[in-house]
Amino acid sequence: MSTEICITITGIRKPGLNEADFHEYITQHHAPLALPFLHKYGIKEYNLIDNFSSCQPYAEELQMSKKIADYDYVVQFVMADIHDFKRLWEDEEFRKNVKPDHRHFADETRSGISIGYRTRFIAPESNELGQLKN
Repeated sequence: MSTEICITITGIRKPGLNEADFHEYITQHHAPLALPFLHKYGIKEYNLIDNFSSCQPYAEELQMSKKIADYDYVVQFVMADIHDFKRLWEDEEFRKNVKPDHRHFADETRSGISIGYRTRFIAPESNELGQLKN
């Protein structure tokens, strides 16, 4: 069982940006812009979870909670040390080229963040080269 640092952002889409356009922007523009910096600073994982409205009936059907989450997406960063992300966040090129891009898809005044330890109980298997096994 491994324990790692996880930054989780619960985000709200920029007003007027629909689900499909948001997903397209994040996956085709923002993520490719951010990935070189994430690799540079040793971030292990970068994940996007879209809360598409088409999935809401499943949440209601499962009745796992009385409250449906009120955010549009979740972004997670996993790392061994919080200082890796701190160095990334303070990188002048990142602040110049990636950070300003958030205004194109996010309502940063309503988004939230949590930082804590992630403990995996089930993890994908990988071979000796680190490639995922099917």
